[in-house]
Amino acid sequence: MYMSFEQFSAALEVLIYIANDTNLAKVKCGHPAIPLNARVSLSSPGLAPGTVATYKCDEGYETFGNTEISCSPSGKWIGELPFCGTNIAYRKPANQSTTVRGGSALNANDGEKSTEHDGKRCSETQKEASPWWKVDLLQAYAVKVVRVTTRGCCGHQPLQDIEIRVGNSSTDLQRNPLCAWFPGTIDEGVTKTFTCARVLTGQYVFLQLVGVEGSLSLCEVEVFTTDEFSVDRCAPRGAAEDVQLAAFARTCYEFGVSRGGSFAEARSYCKSHNGDLVHGMSAGATSFLYAELERRKPMLKTQLVWIGAQKEPGITSRIWKWVNGESMTA
Repeated sequence: MYMSFEQFSAALEVLIYIANDTNLAKVKCGHPAIPLNARVSLSSPGLAPGTVATYKCDEGYETFGNTEISCSPSGKWIGELPFCGTNIAYRKPANQSTTVRGGSALNANDGEKSTEHDGKRCSETQKEASPWWKVDLLQAYAVKVVRVTTRGCCGHQPLQDIEIRVGNSSTDLQRNPLCAWFPGTIDEGVTKTFTCARVLTGQYVFLQLVGVEGSLSLCEVEVFTTDEFSVDRCAPRGAAEDVQLAAFARTCYEFGVSRGGSFAEARSYCKSHNGDLVHGMSAGATSFLYAELERRKPMLKTQLVWIGAQKEPGITSRIWKWVNGESMTA
């Protein structure tokens, strides 16, 4: 069989097209990565080009960044993964350079996001050079996002040239790596999200007006990490709506403020929820629990609470041990 050059070229083009089409049919993306505290759903189970992966953060975690990525014709996922974080600054110890007009540093991480300070709901320093505010997270966390709610109304305390640092120095904030810097003035009464250029690990988060003489007033500061349990994750199945829960160091705590009882009864209740009385506390956990109990003090039925420590049998024994068998240290 003979064919002209033109016929041969046309046949070759068809063969190349079929080959390319076959190769495209074989291209697929691998299963997309799943970030911490997130779930993914796929628009097509075949993972062929054009497939969209949609992410949703678990209950109690907020979503930052993209929620979708797509499979490219080359078999690679296009787009950055989302960040699913929980706020770890809530009610942690806070301090600031100075305090005026009832503007306690703790007002800036009490969960109250009102931008009106008349009721002493925001922090406030005096007018000074480079005022600062800091929160102690009680242990080092990998921090990615810091969200700030500014004070509203009337141009009294605008935030100018704000700098956010995350690190392990509690006294020299300049030793802590820079998370974000915002030159200029931030609008009043707004909530602004700052994303660190890279994940920073540290126990302290500082906010400072750099090179500015003014007053630093913050209505709420939230610090987000993927490294902590959310309160929603801690909730036991079938828990009552008024259950008192908190999380620290990837450990869930339930506070039985509305009931009394003996040590045995308290421990039996904890075990029925697949836990135990608090035991083996670190310095950070002790500070965390003290603060949590202090703010629940008005709700406590008694002035005493049980912790998971028992004295060894014997009238003269002075040895105490945690319920997990480890010895207590002074």
